[in-house]
Amino acid sequence: MGMYEDFRLDGKVAIITGGSKGIGKGIALALAECGATTVIGARRMPEVEAAAKEIEELSGQRCLGVSLDVLNFDELPALLDRVKDEFGSVDIMVNNAGGNLDRHMHPLPDITEEKWDEQIDLNIKTKWWGCQQAAKRMLDGGRIINISSVAAHSASPGFGAYSAANNGVIAMTRTFARELAPRKITVNCLCPGIVVTEMLLETMNLDQDQADEMAMGQNPLGLGYPSDLGAAAAFFASPAAHWITGQTIDIDGGR
Repeated sequence: MGMYEDFRLDGKVAIITGGSKGIGKGIALALAECGATTVIGARRMPEVEAAAKEIEELSGQRCLGVSLDVLNFDELPALLDRVKDEFGSVDIMVNNAGGNLDRHMHPLPDITEEKWDEQIDLNIKTKWWGCQQAAKRMLDGGRIINISSVAAHSASPGFGAYSAANNGVIAMTRTFARELAPRKITVNCLCPGIVVTEMLLETMNLDQDQADEMAMGQNPLGLGYPSDLGAAAAFFASPAAHWITGQTIDIDGGR
């Protein structure tokens, strides 16, 4: 088998949380274009169904769209069981869903305990749960990919809880990688920089032109897109990355 085949995902089944738009959708499309059957889950079914249809049309691979609220911790195990029963395996798990539910900044001196807990639950607890529950259902040799953020690396005024949670995702990824290594399950992490998505526009209260200008000013390589995260995720998911685990890549245009 040549190097080209090492980057193919034919016959693999991938689950992507938060896969109906933005970075999650970009990752789902990339995996599908490499040959994987994909399952995307998010809360808003009209968006999920539209994204699944688009991914199928662009990739020629099956994409199943399902309702999934990652903060309801009963839903993901049920989805994993459904996927295993329907498709025969869970080969790739992408823990992407996260962010900021109310799209507002919350400085640490003022953040409420409720908002702190919400941010920790959404941005690290759900990813711990996704890693654990997927690993229980994977055959040896599976792939787990966690999506963190470059906010994990530096002070993030207004987003301190988000930053702390995402820093924790990186540390958690390393430990899962060591603990799952005997089963040849790799666990890696991607940290997006400023990628202009609907969530970013709403959180920063920017229009598209303002967001593009901000991203251009902070990213030496200019604008980044969900497909840039998709390319890195496809590599981590592929046979070519079988000897890479516990690693974090910043996808940030050189920021």
